[in-house]
Amino acid sequence: MPRPGMLTRSRANRMVRTPGNRRVIHRQKFYKTEGRCAVSGSKLQLPRKAKHGVRRGASRSAKRPNRPYGGVISSRALRRGIIKASRD
Repeated sequence: MPRPGMLTRSRANRMVRTPGNRRVIHRQKFYKTEGRCAVSGSKLQLPRKAKHGVRRGASRSAKRPNRPYGGVISSRALRRGIIKASRD
């Protein structure tokens, strides 16, 4: 369920003043952002089936890397975490 702040049309509708000095409503489109790593903030390298438009027909395992924390943190951050945990 979306947050209450997302349930309004006023997020998408913006009043814009045109060069002819009229005020009109421009509708703003919201797109899904690409996956970001929760640790480093870098862009996740997701499979092609996880991309926009293809994801509906794909299974859940096809949309995420098949490893611990797959689809949440990047492989580089996971590698660093495993090495750090083994050294402690």
